[in-house]
Amino acid sequence: MKYSFPFLIFNLLFLCSQAQELTDKFKYKVTYELTWQIDSTDVESVQSESMLLFTGGASSRFSSEGKHIGDSIQSVYSQRERTPQSYSEMRSKMPKTEFEYYIIKGLASREIRYREKIIKDYYEYIEDFSNLEWYILSETKEIAGFAVQKVKTNYAGRHYTAWFTTEIPISDGPYKFNGLPGLIVEIADEKEFYVFELTGFKSLKEPIFNTQTNEEYLETDKSSFLEIKEEYNANPIGAMEQTGISFQFKPGQKEKLMKEHRGELKKKNNPIEL
Repeated sequence: MKYSFPFLIFNLLFLCSQAQELTDKFKYKVTYELTWQIDSTDVESVQSESMLLFTGGASSRFSSEGKHIGDSIQSVYSQRERTPQSYSEMRSKMPKTEFEYYIIKGLASREIRYREKIIKDYYEYIEDFSNLEWYILSETKEIAGFAVQKVKTNYAGRHYTAWFTTEIPISDGPYKFNGLPGLIVEIADEKEFYVFELTGFKSLKEPIFNTQTNEEYLETDKSSFLEIKEEYNANPIGAMEQTGISFQFKPGQKEKLMKEHRGELKKKNNPIEL
C-alpha cells in the first residue's frame, strides 16, 4: 500500500479526536479568500483557500474553512462507534486544507492565542498585539460594496497594506490582524505573496458557540513552538515514531517517502511569518 503524509496524519486525527466544550458566542461569519505563493522563487506556485472568521463577541476565531468543516465532521463521527466503515465514510467527507491552526483573539485585550496540533500534542502560544501599529492614511475607495480606508502596518518581517470599513464596526480581520475601527476587508503584503480578500459577511440568525477542544494545551512561547514545528517538518516519520507510532513500510518505502517530502519541503520556503 502506498502511504502519504496527509494519509498518515489523517489517521492520527481520527484516532485522537477530542470532546468539545462550549465557550464564547459568535454573531458573525466572515469569509476571506487567501491567495498565497508557496515558493517565493516560483510565480506558478500560487494557491488559494477559503478562510473563516467567526466574530462579534468578546473573542473571535480564525481558521481555514477546511479546518472548520473537517473538525466539525470529526466531532460528529467521534460520537459514533469507530469501525473501518465509519472511518472510510468520514475520510471521504473531509475537505483538504493547508492550514491546521486556530487563531483565537481577545478583541478587548488584543491577546492572541495560536493553537495547532502536532501529532498527538496540542500546542498554544500567546501573543500581545497591543503594540501592533497601524498607520491610517487618507486614501479611500470602495471594495465589495463597502467604503474602505487605507492603512499600513508591519508584522513578522512583512510590510502590509490593508483596507478597512467602518460600515462594519468590528475591530477584527483575517489571520492575526485586528485593532482598527472597523473590519479589515482586504490586506496584502507588499510583494502580494499573501493576500486576504473579503468574499462574504453574514450576520448569524442564531449566535453560535465557539467550540474548542477541552484537551489541555501545552503552553509554550512562539520561538519554541516554531522550533518544534520545524523539527517535525524536517522528519515527520521520525517524530511520529518517537511518540510510539509504528509503520509497516516495505523495503525502501520509507526512504522514498522522505526523499519526496524533502523535495516538497524545499518548495515551501515562503511562510507568512518570516
